[in-house]
Amino acid sequence: MHDRAVQGLDDALFDPIAYAGDGAWGMSLGEIMTAVRHDIPVTAVVFHNRQWGAEKKNQVDFYNRRFVAGELESESFAGIAQAMGAEGIVVDKLEEVGPALQRAVAAQMNEGKTTVIEIMCTRELGDPFRRDALSKPVRLLDKYKDYV
Repeated sequence: MHDRAVQGLDDALFDPIAYAGDGAWGMSLGEIMTAVRHDIPVTAVVFHNRQWGAEKKNQVDFYNRRFVAGELESESFAGIAQAMGAEGIVVDKLEEVGPALQRAVAAQMNEGKTTVIEIMCTRELGDPFRRDALSKPVRLLDKYKDYV
């Protein structure tokens, strides 16, 4: 049983795909250089909507649409990936997403290459992934009740 579980884990680890918005990706894109240097093939999908979407949505919900530092104008993340030695693909149309992902995963699995797929998105705001981000925490343990 243990050997099969380990084999399943090994199989799952061979095709990692990262998904991130452009704000989060701006903080972690340096890992692409590490992946290239150490021959760790990965695929990263970056949703480039030119804004801190979750933070901007919080500014709508909690701060009466007073926007501060929510806009992001960035260079092409696909271009930055190429400068680091990885593959870079820019996707401008919805019908290009599937083929780009197939191409990136094939390069990852068959050629050992790292690829960043940059999907250009609208600036439409979705819900933040953490709806409780600006709420006071609920303290469940008595020892933390004084910390608000």
